[in-house]
Amino acid sequence: MAEKKSIYNRIREAMTAEGTMPEGFVLRERLQDGRQFADGAIDGTIRYYMGPASNTDITMLEQALKLASDGRFEDGGNALITYFAQGIVMLPVMDKVQEWAYEHAGELAPDRLGQFAMTLLLKSPDIESVKFGLTLLEILDREPDQELKEILLTLAACEELTLFCLFALGAYEDANQIYFELAKKLKGWGRIHAVSMVKPENQAMRDWLLLEGWQNEIMPEYSAITVIKRTKLADLLQSAQGAAWAAVAGKLIGYALQDEPVAGLSKYKRAGELLQAYLELYEENADTVDSVDNAGNVTMQECDEGALTGLELVRAIKVFAEGHELANKWQLVELCNEILA
Repeated sequence: MAEKKSIYNRIREAMTAEGTMPEGFVLRERLQDGRQFADGAIDGTIRYYMGPASNTDITMLEQALKLASDGRFEDGGNALITYFAQGIVMLPVMDKVQEWAYEHAGELAPDRLGQFAMTLLLKSPDIESVKFGLTLLEILDREPDQELKEILLTLAACEELTLFCLFALGAYEDANQIYFELAKKLKGWGRIHAVSMVKPENQAMRDWLLLEGWQNEIMPEYSAITVIKRTKLADLLQSAQGAAWAAVAGKLIGYALQDEPVAGLSKYKRAGELLQAYLELYEENADTVDSVDNAGNVTMQECDEGALTGLELVRAIKVFAEGHELANKWQLVELCNEILA
């Protein structure tokens, strides 16, 4: 039987000139029942709905670390494949593995673990084993060099691995710029994860987050509240530029009002301030606020499906204000009533 191609080579060979995966590329194999998970879907669901698994046994992963520390890389790799073949994935046990490695640091050989991690990144045909290698890199005291960065960026181009690569890329001085560049290239779960880590350092970053960062092929609700907070949208709407951004703000507010699949405005301390600034702009500029192009071209219009707009959004804001304890609760209700009258 021919040896399976490594995950790294599968990604590198499929990568387009733009550094992205071609349309239709899926790293995971189709399940026996015919189901096909989009790249990143399993980890995305775990990250946003489930969190770490405190009760999962990681004895075999501990054994893999010991074997690798003894230089027995093949045995360590086989232990990983056996463990993950049970249907377990790396993300919910990542913290437990790292904690165990810290607690048993004196029993482990960091240089060999570093070599083992790189072997997994470049040669393993198993998705979760590659994630194990990325998890190791994050805790090892390894100098973040250019060669490793290129390997991580190649793996990150596949949205099944983006999240783990983002963790490892955090060691680089220009990590925030790396996150931003990856977010612009990716469209699915990888973009959601990258946007969650981008901190806008300049106007270009801020503008991109507002116009495109929240748009993805999964659900804009995952990123809407992040963009609202990171761009300080409440302040922007109260500035001289406010009217120009009101249309995009309406989109973001509409998605953040949903409060699912992630907590939105209900958990945002400045929700009342943001909504009042938006409503005041809407009242003054009702004819133009619903035009997305008022602030710039939005490139993924399919995200508009299901978005609240116009008076529908104002009604939703009123319902939200009436149902939450906000300092300006009745001001918001009165504004909504004036607009809806």
